[in-house]
Amino acid sequence: MKQPQVKNFIDGKFERNGQSSMDVMNPLDGSIITTLPLSTYEDVDKAVKAAEKAFKGWSSKTLKERVQVFFRYRTLLEKNMDELTKLVQLENGKTYGEAKAEIEKSMELCEFAVSLPQIVTNEIQEVSRGVECRIERKPLGVVASITPFNFPNMVPHWTMPNALVLGNTMVMKPSE
Repeated sequence: MKQPQVKNFIDGKFERNGQSSMDVMNPLDGSIITTLPLSTYEDVDKAVKAAEKAFKGWSSKTLKERVQVFFRYRTLLEKNMDELTKLVQLENGKTYGEAKAEIEKSMELCEFAVSLPQIVTNEIQEVSRGVECRIERKPLGVVASITPFNFPNMVPHWTMPNALVLGNTMVMKPSE
């Protein structure tokens, strides 16, 4: 089952700028599923600069606004579970049940990310009269995530929802 050509998603746009490409094969029968771009240094630099540009706007959103994005995202994962399961199955040669469990775990990881406001709070302690000790948690900036092939949907969800909910932006490099 042939899939659409994979493109980089940079600065809100899908693009494929004539890079060399690599075939993605179905491990069950060796058929070519799709092709993906072999991104260049310039592509990565462009992605990092776009993430830096997006950081100011994203990190200035309230925690509640960022969490709402992932409530909606988790709903989309659930709504499209069958299609996502079949894609993981096709790309990795997993059974339907294994692939579905991976999508379900991705949904759980989103649920954890939306609970972060309860866990990650600022703290103020009065250490003596008129003297306060403060712990403030602030976004770091651009976060990089490189993910392996064996759990193509679940492993990105170990990093992406948490980093974004906490106000960071991200450049993600999935496995070939």
